[in-house]
Amino acid sequence: MSIRVLIADDEAPARRKLRAHLAGRPGVEVAGEAADGLQAVEAIRELHPDLVFLDIQMPGLSGFEVIESVGVDQMPTVVFVTAYDEFAVEAFEVQAVDYLLKPYSKERFERALDRALREVGHREDGREAVKSLLDRVLSGRRPLRRLVVRSGERLLLIPLQEVLHLSSDGNYVKVHTPSGVHLLRETLASLEARLDPERFARTHRSEIVNLDAVKEIQPYFHGDLVVVLKNGERVRLSRRYRDRVLGSAESEG
Repeated sequence: MSIRVLIADDEAPARRKLRAHLAGRPGVEVAGEAADGLQAVEAIRELHPDLVFLDIQMPGLSGFEVIESVGVDQMPTVVFVTAYDEFAVEAFEVQAVDYLLKPYSKERFERALDRALREVGHREDGREAVKSLLDRVLSGRRPLRRLVVRSGERLLLIPLQEVLHLSSDGNYVKVHTPSGVHLLRETLASLEARLDPERFARTHRSEIVNLDAVKEIQPYFHGDLVVVLKNGERVRLSRRYRDRVLGSAESEG
């Protein structure tokens, strides 16, 4: 079985260099390329590579923001490709996360690839290292700020402040915004773990609302309630989650 690799770098010569280095390695297959952060998120979600060479400085989303958008637990093994200063490189070394500092030699690439291939089957340790790296570089963990969704042939960045509510649709999440509904290939539970709990609250096993979008709460049946959003949409609030939503509403009121 071959190891599937994604190359994510906004510079075409850098992608060609990585592809050329990978071409001679038996059992390694280049599954795809991404030229910016948005494409990288989409490619990771669609292609499910085992390994990604991830440039940090890319248009749309940085390499760190790509990981935030995908979620650390959903990420493949990562080798960062960077032209960052010494502080960032020190962070990589302290957290034992591998990186290639541009410009790098073929020998340095081979060492990074060998290490990454060993880690492919043991991703849990690598994920913990990446989590620690994000904490260090981003000065503490922060809630997700934007979502990357597909709209036809385009990829859109949606600020979470524009999201009205989120609803479960199997292995997808429907992202409800004033401009329409978008599908996100992720489960509601995994997305909830990365949302700001001060701004988003679950109202039902299949619904999460943006508390800033709530207009009022009305009685429903059997002790349940209905959350009425500012755009007129109505979302059920079950008894299980009512204290969380009502407590937030009262504290902000």
